[in-house]
Amino acid sequence: MITSQDIERVQEKAKRIKALVIGDAMLDRYIYGTVDRISPEAPVPVLSHQRTEIKAGGSANVALNLAAWGCQTTLIGLTGNDTNADKLASLLEENQIRHHFFRSELRPTTIKTRVLASSHHLLRIDEESVEYLSGAEESLAIDHLLSYIHKETPDLIVLEDYNKGFLTEKIISAVIGRAHELGVFLAVDPKDKNFFQYQGVSLFKPNLREAGQAAHRHLKIEDLGELCADWRKTMKINTIAVTLGGQGMYLQDEKSGTHLHPERSIDVIDVCGAGDAVICALALGMMSGLDLKLCGSLANLTGEYVCSHSGVVTLDVAAIHDWI
Repeated sequence: MITSQDIERVQEKAKRIKALVIGDAMLDRYIYGTVDRISPEAPVPVLSHQRTEIKAGGSANVALNLAAWGCQTTLIGLTGNDTNADKLASLLEENQIRHHFFRSELRPTTIKTRVLASSHHLLRIDEESVEYLSGAEESLAIDHLLSYIHKETPDLIVLEDYNKGFLTEKIISAVIGRAHELGVFLAVDPKDKNFFQYQGVSLFKPNLREAGQAAHRHLKIEDLGELCADWRKTMKINTIAVTLGGQGMYLQDEKSGTHLHPERSIDVIDVCGAGDAVICALALGMMSGLDLKLCGSLANLTGEYVCSHSGVVTLDVAAIHDWI
């Protein structure tokens, strides 16, 4: 079981880590209110608006989590050339996170708007383009990424893929190749489109649904041992973590595989952002020298913390000490 001493060990290590997050950056807008009647115009609820919050989402939330641990953090992502990109930049700067956006005139900055009443989701509205970079834009992105990695030599790179158009096959291959040359720890949160492009990474973290999509079948937890062993061999991956929602996670490296259940029972308020906290905790735990089970225990703890709050929540490292 994870201890406060283990968490402090990770915090101390994180303060010496330069982290780079590459992936699909976005904003999360939350519209909160109450519902006490149905519209006379159509059979839909009427929301009495109370407040609106805007938070950094997608790869930007991963950057926020790494910064919360104490890492010197940079985010590189694709946005539109619009006011939402400016807002995202401001949110990152408030948390001392450096950023380099590829601002495209041909697409909006991704923003997901969630409408909630008493913590119940009523509706989600996505404003985005999912067209992938290509041609000159893709080549420019590759040149910039390779130059940045070579110049800054990060200790940790997290590739955060939401299939929104930034992480193309060529960009993924180029980043992984340069990271291997420099001995950088590579952590990946994949989605279905590029699932098998992440060859030779240190940490690979799909959820059970994504793993099932990649395997083209409905998966049970007992299927994961053989499947992960096959993926680790064919993709040359060091560690695979399959997140299982309320059932914890399945972890496997070259030494062992284990299903780690949550260490406490919580009321799950919202799962948004839990995966972001989990991949950060796993990567930093591994880089701090914690064994596989302790890394999983720490990751479960951070996921539980996020799930117990409404909306996308960045980890409060001080608060999780009190959960042990």
